[in-house]
Amino acid sequence: MRADEIREKMESLKAFIDDADISVRTGKMVNLAGLDKDVSLICQKALSLPPDQAREIQPLMAALIGGLEGLSLSLKDYRDNLKR
Repeated sequence: MRADEIREKMESLKAFIDDADISVRTGKMVNLAGLDKDVSLICQKALSLPPDQAREIQPLMAALIGGLEGLSLSLKDYRDNLKR
């Protein structure tokens, strides 16, 4: 997979994660089936890039990780609110 394809997939995943986070925070259910596999695959592909190309996508990778952390927190809050 080329660097531009990896970048495009990461941008798509980031948009999905951001949309899912908004949905969860507004109390809507989200289907996250397969997200873990998609993230794992794109991370593996990114690791196979030459160092100069990998550096170019590093900020996007950081944004993707940040989005996942935010979604994780939103899911935890959602679960905690269900328990009340």
